[in-house]
Amino acid sequence: MAQVTVTDTPPEATDLAAERMAETIATGQSQGRPVHLSVAGGATPRATYERLATLVDDWQGVELWLGDERLVPPDDPESNYRLVAETLLERTGPVVHAVPTEGSAEEAASAYAREIRERVPAGPDGVPELDLAFLGLGEDGHTASLFPNAAALDVRGEVCVAVHDSPKPPPDRVSLTLDVLRAARRSVILAVGDAKASAVAGVLSGPNPGVPASLLADGPLELIIDRAAARELPVNVARAT
Repeated sequence: MAQVTVTDTPPEATDLAAERMAETIATGQSQGRPVHLSVAGGATPRATYERLATLVDDWQGVELWLGDERLVPPDDPESNYRLVAETLLERTGPVVHAVPTEGSAEEAASAYAREIRERVPAGPDGVPELDLAFLGLGEDGHTASLFPNAAALDVRGEVCVAVHDSPKPPPDRVSLTLDVLRAARRSVILAVGDAKASAVAGVLSGPNPGVPASLLADGPLELIIDRAAARELPVNVARAT
């Protein structure tokens, strides 16, 4: 069952998400092993990455992967890699693995999957095991680039999937699969604001392909939200920080 943590304000939520990422990094480093995290794009995570840059002094052994990417050049304003580079790479210097977006979505998905398999240790079931998957949540309940009732939700045995006809532009994307997200040791979904309240409620209402993020809720998932995003939850579900 997903853990729900409610903060009073959006900045408190984004800061808490950064703290979860920093904790994961510190734990892996203390164990003397590489630390692999996937990161999200979008407006809300920017503040989390800016805060994370102040929390982590030593990025030795840390490798960041993109949970999804739009098929745009890395300097495009829509690029998730650009967001991470602007907030973390230029300031601190972690290893950030970009999705190769020069070709088709299928080519990009295949190349990125190959790189992940080469770098990220596999768990008992053979799926690459991220230390933490940091994710956003769309108003329609999507996470990464896994959209409601999309064929990508049914992909099994793959690390990445090509996405076409995304309901949000640009249409062509690459996303980590549900298999990989579910295999992560820990997942954090960050959502703030009234507009996310219905999606948040949907995540906790049982597995539903119409709310893709709900398909992660039976794993080691923490939902970090502000009070506005929690307004449709029962009082006994929300746990304030």
